[in-house]
Amino acid sequence: MVLYGPEHSSLVVALQRHLWGPDTERNTAYLDWKHHQNPYIREPLIYLAFVDEQLVGMRGVFGTRWEVGEPSESLTLPYADDLVIEPAFRRRGVHQQIMRFALDDLDRRGYRYLINLSAGAVTRRTSVLMHWRNAGAMMPVQRHGKRRTMMDSLADRASKLPIVWRRGRKRRSEATFARATPLPDEMESLVNRLPTDGRLRHVRDRTYFQWRFRNPMRSYRFLYAGGDSLDGYLVLQRPLDGGDRVSIVDWEAASDSVSEELLTAAIDDGGFSVLSAWSLGASPAVARLLDRHGFSPAARSKSILVRSVRSADLEEPWTVAGRALDDASQWDLRMLYSMDG
Repeated sequence: MVLYGPEHSSLVVALQRHLWGPDTERNTAYLDWKHHQNPYIREPLIYLAFVDEQLVGMRGVFGTRWEVGEPSESLTLPYADDLVIEPAFRRRGVHQQIMRFALDDLDRRGYRYLINLSAGAVTRRTSVLMHWRNAGAMMPVQRHGKRRTMMDSLADRASKLPIVWRRGRKRRSEATFARATPLPDEMESLVNRLPTDGRLRHVRDRTYFQWRFRNPMRSYRFLYAGGDSLDGYLVLQRPLDGGDRVSIVDWEAASDSVSEELLTAAIDDGGFSVLSAWSLGASPAVARLLDRHGFSPAARSKSILVRSVRSADLEEPWTVAGRALDDASQWDLRMLYSMDG
């Protein structure tokens, strides 16, 4: 078991073909973005398993920054992701050995908890056997459109106009418009203006937005409402590997009416064949809004997994500022915070 260093980058990129596909350039960019450019844990934490000179497995851990409580306190939570085992070495205990090595290292570094916000069925089953706790499902919902229009339609118009489209019936102070690039300062200002209820939520500031939207595996579009100041935003995402599924990964508004205007704009002007979102942690007003616009539960769901890195704490309550980490109701989650976003 070896901790990643720059000398391992080409081996890691080659192993990632089993996870992200054969595009070496994109895999290299993703590794650099996620681990070398991460603003919260500066040293890449990637745990590698070798058999002689062959890299046979890896588990990446990157930094996330959260705020919790009233008044809020901030903490860094390592996020375990990118589990890859060479096919010939699967079902041989490599994953368990990597995780034991990773947990010992994280404990030495002073971290207390580890999270995964994008755990599918297989990861969920194997992780629970290794003392992770399942805090709950993300409760995905989706809406099927009438026509098959991909996100490229917005991209095409974005290349020609500084503002892609504006809904004509609104005055300038209430206009909804879309861009192919984020407005991180304005988005941070809006988030800071709005009240919080003390649940765990990711820090959303200029630093986070600038880093997060550089993900080379995703294409993003940004819908904004407001005039001189921002009254709301909605972020759409589509994976670069194709497909017609577009997701709402983040969504904030100063009022229910602005929230509805943004959603209506995404539906009417986007024309997406499938539009999805997470409903876990949504306010009652947002839940009603999604229901009214034809969103219904999706079949598959990812889960929140949490784990203490200390073996001595496995039977103890896992809490931060009085909030139980293994209780989904204590999380204010957005798809953006996960690697699905």
